[in-house]
Amino acid sequence: VRHSPQGGQVSLAALPDDHQTRFEVHDEGSGVLPHERTRVFERFYTGDASRGLQGGTGIGLAIAKQIVERQGGRIWVADRSPGATFCFTLPVST
Repeated sequence: VRHSPQGGQVSLAALPDDHQTRFEVHDEGSGVLPHERTRVFERFYTGDASRGLQGGTGIGLAIAKQIVERQGGRIWVADRSPGATFCFTLPVST
């Protein structure tokens, strides 16, 4: 929400995929540059200041990555625009 324009929408989706569920969070913000898509999961990564973004991703995405990976899933930034789409998978327990 913080990176979306005022009045912008944030959408959530949960999609079944084999033995896992894929979750997606999409916003209408400025997006994530291709060369930053893996770095945004680093603790306190600040990104490209020339894009006018205030603040970085802080520690939230680093914590999310740890939680997802410890549960056997993976997390990434999808290649979609406009905006940003963060995806993660979690295994389905049977």
